[in-house]
Amino acid sequence: MPGTEGAVRAALLERLLAAVPGGVVYVDAAGLIRLANDEALRVGGLSREDVVGKPAGALGLELADESGLPLAPEDRPFARVLATGAEMAPRTLAFRLGAHRGWAVFRAVPLDMGDGGPRGVVISFVDITARKQAEEELRAAHAQWRTIAANLPDTVVITDAEARIDFSNHYVPGIGPAEVLGRHAWEFVEPEHREAWRRHFADAMSTGQSVRFDTIGRSGGRGTAWYETVLVPLVEDESPRRMVVLARDVTESRTLLARVAEHDRLASLGLVAASVAHEIMNPLTYVLVNLELATSGRLRDPERTSRALVDALEGARRMEQIVRDLRSLGRSGSEELFYVEVRSIVETAVRLAGPELAHAARLEVELADEPAVLANESRLCQVFINLLVNAAQAVRDRPEGTIRVRSVQGDDPALAGVAISDTGPGIPQEQQELVFAPFFTTKTRGAGLGLSITRDIVSRMGGRVEVASPAGGGATFTVWLPTGSRAPAPAP
Repeated sequence: MPGTEGAVRAALLERLLAAVPGGVVYVDAAGLIRLANDEALRVGGLSREDVVGKPAGALGLELADESGLPLAPEDRPFARVLATGAEMAPRTLAFRLGAHRGWAVFRAVPLDMGDGGPRGVVISFVDITARKQAEEELRAAHAQWRTIAANLPDTVVITDAEARIDFSNHYVPGIGPAEVLGRHAWEFVEPEHREAWRRHFADAMSTGQSVRFDTIGRSGGRGTAWYETVLVPLVEDESPRRMVVLARDVTESRTLLARVAEHDRLASLGLVAASVAHEIMNPLTYVLVNLELATSGRLRDPERTSRALVDALEGARRMEQIVRDLRSLGRSGSEELFYVEVRSIVETAVRLAGPELAHAARLEVELADEPAVLANESRLCQVFINLLVNAAQAVRDRPEGTIRVRSVQGDDPALAGVAISDTGPGIPQEQQELVFAPFFTTKTRGAGLGLSITRDIVSRMGGRVEVASPAGGGATFTVWLPTGSRAPAPAP
């Protein structure tokens, strides 16, 4: 039954070709298409009647290489294999058939039927149009990203999980890509900041959360600069694989803020000094009266004369304490950090702000013997004066206004805290973070820099300032300072 066997073979071949994931076309030696599977018809948007028995050239199939140049007739898969008798290795070509355009990987092999008939060519192809389009879109997006990154004023670096640099949009003058790519990002950070930088990097990689901090790194022109640095993990397969490092040069803004802080400190000193001027007159008058009595000769009793001198000495010591406090606040010097007693600094601030507080509210002070903290004495005194004066202004026109200063403990034993609370009107929830922003103020007077400078000073000491204000009114500012077990970031 030769006819039956041939029909079975033909049906089997048809089923096999239908199962092939790519397109398959058989062209005989005369150039006629003898067979095309369903995938080949789908890609071309053709029917079997449009193809089978028709010359391959009649289809109007246009082919081009990857650069877009049209293929010469002799380079087309059918003609090349038929002319050489050799198989054509897989080759990516662009095609156009009517309204259909795309990309495919073509392969062509000669076929000898073994019956003495003419040879033909089997052409197979895999449609990669979707993949090619995705690659083109990715390439365009990558080019767009590089263009954007190259024109950003900030430095953008991409690293692997070990902090080795794969990409950088800017390079320091004198240091090119060859000296940067493949090196660890922390190598471009100043040595004293590298350990902290690597710790932040490890935290971001382990948690998958962004981390923001300030550090000192290399810069063109000045040699080094302060950078506000943000580490953004790139998560792949639900795990951080790479890191985007954003670095913004904030040297000028830090310098400007430091100058503003100095002006604010001097302004605070002037405000306190004006308030203290009246207070210092009381002990001065006390001293003068007692010295006049002791030296006038009107006192005949030696015991009364001695008592007048003792009283004068007490008044002089009171003035000495006031002057010492003012000198402590007015001292500029460097921003070096030393171990200082928080309690004594708070007490100094309370004494200096005393006249302002006395006219505004009842003051309650509950300070425990806290461990020494790493801080700058004059700057920290300025912080507490700013917060005390703000609290006094908040309760100035409120009956039975109270300001409370107390020691607090948190979850971190490496931090010591001091909370300053008032019974003022409070701070709306939507403004509680804005109060630390430069130039934000709800007062009719003032530049709105006090709390911004306060937080910056504490941040430079390695601490933080928190604000809380319940719905019923009142506000609490808490200053947390490191006790020394954790090193703070150096000031510029």
